[in-house]
Amino acid sequence: YFAPSRVYKRKQSVLDGKQKVFSLLRHSHFLATHHNNVFSLVLYLFHPSLPLSLHIRSLFVMRRYLLWCKGQQNHHPSNAKTTVTAATSTIILTMILLLSSATSSTEALVGTLCRKGVQSRAFTRYARSSFVPSPPSLSTGTNVNSLNRFNYLPYGSSQRKLATRCFGGLGGHYLSKVDKHFGVSSQKEVISTNYSTRTGINAQGEADEIETYKGQQQIPEEKKPLSLSTALSIEEYKLPEPINDVLSIEDLRKGQRIVSFGDVHGDIDALVNFLVTAKIMDKDSTACNPIWCGGDTICVQTGDILDRGDDELACLRLLASLSRQAAEKGGSLTILYGNHEAINCIGLFQYANPGGNVEFEVDIGKPIDDRMGSNRWRLQFAGNQPSRWAAMEPGGLLASAMLANMKVAVVVGRTVFVHAGLTSGHIRKYGGVVGMNREVKEWITKAHHGDNNDEGNYETVDDVLRAAQIRSKAASVTMPECLGGGSDAGASSPVWMRDYSNPNDGEPKGPYVQTMIDEALKELGGDVQRMVMGHTPQFRINAALKGKAWRVDVGASKGVMSGTPEVLEIIHGGEDEDDVVKILTMSGEAICSSERQVMSVANLL
Repeated sequence: YFAPSRVYKRKQSVLDGKQKVFSLLRHSHFLATHHNNVFSLVLYLFHPSLPLSLHIRSLFVMRRYLLWCKGQQNHHPSNAKTTVTAATSTIILTMILLLSSATSSTEALVGTLCRKGVQSRAFTRYARSSFVPSPPSLSTGTNVNSLNRFNYLPYGSSQRKLATRCFGGLGGHYLSKVDKHFGVSSQKEVISTNYSTRTGINAQGEADEIETYKGQQQIPEEKKPLSLSTALSIEEYKLPEPINDVLSIEDLRKGQRIVSFGDVHGDIDALVNFLVTAKIMDKDSTACNPIWCGGDTICVQTGDILDRGDDELACLRLLASLSRQAAEKGGSLTILYGNHEAINCIGLFQYANPGGNVEFEVDIGKPIDDRMGSNRWRLQFAGNQPSRWAAMEPGGLLASAMLANMKVAVVVGRTVFVHAGLTSGHIRKYGGVVGMNREVKEWITKAHHGDNNDEGNYETVDDVLRAAQIRSKAASVTMPECLGGGSDAGASSPVWMRDYSNPNDGEPKGPYVQTMIDEALKELGGDVQRMVMGHTPQFRINAALKGKAWRVDVGASKGVMSGTPEVLEIIHGGEDEDDVVKILTMSGEAICSSERQVMSVANLL
């Protein structure tokens, strides 16, 4: 299951995993042998990322459980009291969870779409029949860790203090079928809460405690923003102006360090290990308050920060903070687009973890609700993870501050960095590295769907669905080919191809792959000698194709295969000497590049 050769092929959704648990609970022999675990497993089935239909089916599972308990009572009278008490408590708690979730309106959204995307055939069907209930309202005294123990809340929720940032329903009576269907408040200026005070975020990003009266949170008139785009301060995600797309060998200092590492996939612990191993983040600093210690080091992260993990935004904030500090110290930290950033930009979230969606909701969605005094801005996204979509789409919340300053590829001295790979055809077709980066920047900073409908003025459910479909299509049809749009959709684009990195830890099998990379490097200029890429998980950093293809994705995220972080280090040799390439490990070793070459039998002979 965790073999690197299978990791990138595995597309099992969260729902599939819960269905397996459900199938186990259907069998009496499982109940008999795992009686003590039934309580935890039922809570697992009631995870907020699952549709209501599965929650209802869980009640029938509990009925079967009660019948089994009754049989135990007949055969083992001495244990009858304990058995029936446990069963009764479990079924009562399960019903409470169901009722409290179903009546909450904050997250009464079309949750199944977060795995399907708005372009799927099932879009309308799921939108009409399924929604995601929110967790029960949590008071400030609730022990979140106890809930995590039963897998009810996504992992990492306790760190985000969901106990004081609850998902209570947004208040008001539903004045239309559209409002009721998508669970948004018909009252546009008031948000209902179940606590007396809470800490919000003002326009400057500062803490701002807001008084509440009788469960109604009053937003002062002068604090109400005019639109979704101004509802949230995104200074902590801001990337500085990046380095030039192409830095020649003359632009670099002899002996200057260049470091690179691969896919992060929402794992903040793995990211910190990468940065400390690369010697660019002070080991005594934290992810919340990182300190750049790399001097004029140039760092290139090869993309795929998003999806498969629970701390995507935390990873983006950490990298943005270090990037700003690096620019002040004469260094730089550049983030490349990966295929997961590309699909998030067009509203496709099938690889997102439930915990990651909660993070977007807590850090982006709820503050916007508070600042706008309404959650009606969510309607235009038709329940397809509004917080995530609003942040990542072209012209969205993070578009100008962060995404516009990310790159598809960069050349630093004798090395070109890209997420998946480049061919000579890519370079000629897109106008080189500079051309593809310019095209992506122009695309991501423009709202291709037109103006937002922040007031949520829709007459019917079909109007909402149609608006979301138009929004997704507008972004996808205009997506640059270098990100997988147009004729280069999928396997052949610079963020999707696997010609140089597959199979993992082995020499590529294609008969013309060596020629492909030779021609690509030649097209980039005579000084470029190697290509560094991520995308395909390897057991360890290695070089293929006569040392020209360096594969740096080690699957370090817990959402992939929990690989051991390693960092590629290149010491610039100047104009008269060759570069020195090493692999840095967490133990402090610096492994010579010759020890990580992989060769086919033919090349070895």
